[in-house]
Amino acid sequence: MSAVGRLGWFGRWLWLWLTGHRRIVAIWLVLATVASWVRGESLMAWVATGLAVPLALAGWAWCLPAGYERVVAGPSRRRRWRRHVRRNWTGLAEACGWTRLLRDRSVVGSRQRSAQAVPRLRSVRAEGSTVTLVVRARAGQTLDQLEAGVPGLAATLDALSWRCTAYRGSTSTLLVELVMHDALRGPRDGRVPLTPTSAEPGHLLPLGRRDVGGTWGLTVAGRHTLVAGCSGSGKGSVLWGLVAGLAPLVPSDTVRLWGIDLKHGVELRMGRALFATVADTGPDALAVLAALLDVAERRGQAMAGQVRAHTPRPGDPLHVLVIDELADLVAYADRESRMEAARLLARLLTKGRALGVVVAAFVQDPRKDVVTMRNLFTQRVALRLLSDQETAMVLGDGAARTAPAHRISPTAPGTAWVVDDEGNSDRVRADYWPDPVIRELAARYPCRSQVVPSPPAPQDGDSVDETPEDGPRLRSVPTGPPERAPRPRRPRSPRAPRARAAAGATSADGRRSE
Repeated sequence: MSAVGRLGWFGRWLWLWLTGHRRIVAIWLVLATVASWVRGESLMAWVATGLAVPLALAGWAWCLPAGYERVVAGPSRRRRWRRHVRRNWTGLAEACGWTRLLRDRSVVGSRQRSAQAVPRLRSVRAEGSTVTLVVRARAGQTLDQLEAGVPGLAATLDALSWRCTAYRGSTSTLLVELVMHDALRGPRDGRVPLTPTSAEPGHLLPLGRRDVGGTWGLTVAGRHTLVAGCSGSGKGSVLWGLVAGLAPLVPSDTVRLWGIDLKHGVELRMGRALFATVADTGPDALAVLAALLDVAERRGQAMAGQVRAHTPRPGDPLHVLVIDELADLVAYADRESRMEAARLLARLLTKGRALGVVVAAFVQDPRKDVVTMRNLFTQRVALRLLSDQETAMVLGDGAARTAPAHRISPTAPGTAWVVDDEGNSDRVRADYWPDPVIRELAARYPCRSQVVPSPPAPQDGDSVDETPEDGPRLRSVPTGPPERAPRPRRPRSPRAPRARAAAGATSADGRRSE
């Protein structure tokens, strides 16, 4: 930053600090005036001495912003939030429609007085970037009525997002979380994991940050994942975050990654060494789906009567199919290819979850006529979408109000809304994965079991490759139209006896034959 830019930053920071601490500044000016009058010193010297404190704080914020945020700015901001809510609670409740007018019946006539019944504010806590309120409903008020006023409360306090749940299962107390400070501002690069991870069901793979603080993660084992977002919303960040979380288990064959990328493999071939195979054509994609369905069939026969859920281990891996741009596979191909792909994928989504064969699909257009098997995905992530209807399609009815993915800024790729199993919404942001980091990830954790695409079933007279030890071997599907077999020749039937003479021949008596 230039010298003029630095001077401007210090000027803005000093002005905001002085206006934010008006009482302290006023008290200091009064004391400086009295001291300069009593001691006969210059007032400007006292003012300059007083400015040394904010200037020192400005230098601290400039040189060590993380330390300044943790020690000074964060605690001061949270204290201001708590004080504002406590002092203005009656006005906030009235603005949200939570109050009720009560009449004092002890006073008769025109002198009848009125009062307001306000929900009780049991506690206010501020941690990190959130303010948590515990609100007790007034007499005759329900939790649904309290929840209806939470959006108004969030807008009044200028909160970025909000969520509310019943407090400890109570039917009269609501827990409200308001996100007041944008903790997701600015991207963060992903890092190659150096410690072993787990593919057990329920284990969260770290993908990024939550707006309430902490790490955002997703469970891959035992879940089918659908990630929807328009162009430029940051689907690649979520994709490579999932792959990177599973990468340490790839060399030991505890996890085996399969890829389908019909955009000429531009996305997945950046980390090709991580995958057992990457299909970038329609026939190869159908072969991959057929092979994974065969894995699920054989594994299901082996698990029948033994266990109900697959546990990944070396040699018996968790198979994860990563599909970049699902619509190219099931909606935009020719009719026969998309019908076959939809059939295979629907069967895989139906039976593969408990058998250790899961799908992570990424799509731009989440409409039902594009993704017909949308309801078969057990967890969904909504990146930036184009309308509230698309938000409801991905996250469910009512999500456009509690998880507005259509309002995500285009300048914040990787930001998304997720809804957990309890119905609570959460705003998150996935880490960004540059190309050099992806190459380093693939070089560190290469897949030892490479699969060659081949036809799903042999034709008559074709030789069949034996299944290798590391898994099923696919065969490539011919892309051209099938050659027409030669038409069989039939022996010509004998001709009928030649008729009489040609037309015009006459009989012996000189008349034409009938």
